[in-house]
Amino acid sequence: MICSANAASARSLLAKNIAQRCPVVIFDDVVNAIDDDHRNGIWRTFFDDGHLDDKQVILTSHAQEFLDRIQQELGAARAAQIKRFKFLPHDGGHVLNVDADPPTKNYVLRAQQAQAQDERRDAIGHSRRAIESLTDQLWRWFGNRVDGRLELKLSGPGAPWELNNKCLKLRTAVGRITERFPEAAPAVAALVTLTGVAGTCIEWGSLNSGTHDSERDHEFDAATVRTIVESVGALDAAMAALRNRPAR
Repeated sequence: MICSANAASARSLLAKNIAQRCPVVIFDDVVNAIDDDHRNGIWRTFFDDGHLDDKQVILTSHAQEFLDRIQQELGAARAAQIKRFKFLPHDGGHVLNVDADPPTKNYVLRAQQAQAQDERRDAIGHSRRAIESLTDQLWRWFGNRVDGRLELKLSGPGAPWELNNKCLKLRTAVGRITERFPEAAPAVAALVTLTGVAGTCIEWGSLNSGTHDSERDHEFDAATVRTIVESVGALDAAMAALRNRPAR
């Protein structure tokens, strides 16, 4: 069954697909001409409730950022199972040009790949983006269940909050509710390990401010980078488990 780009008809066709137990569903440019809020709602409807877990899903889209976002939000384990094809601009000969194996856009997978190849700077860079995404997901989960307000420190007017501070605040806040929501304990444990890495080390300095090519006067510690990447993977797995549990 093919779902069209219209949000209402897409949901209707998807409901029919589920009711008829069709093994395949094709989303054909499903977010075309739809604003960002509706895009988020659409992909969460499609992928967050588990109704499509046993189906072959084929999705096409011109929206590159939307496709990249899906790879983050699905989690590393599911993103690793995706088969991707990227249609590239033709060179004037009007011949179909397809990249049948484009690199993953999932930050956790990219951090793990870089760490496995001992590319420490790249591993830290991808870990930073993964932590930003995963802590946003955890904060959203937290805010949907209790008062989700956190007090974050800024270094100055207009400055972004430091990632270390955000992780520490989430670790404490979510840790307070694990008795009521024990399913959140693995996410807290991952943050405990992650924030257990000294906040003043050069690795956390790069996680807080980003890795810059001009800053090459220090070496990242292999063991510390491994701990960070493993903690990011554990947080990703914890968030995948939380997404698959109904709200209480």
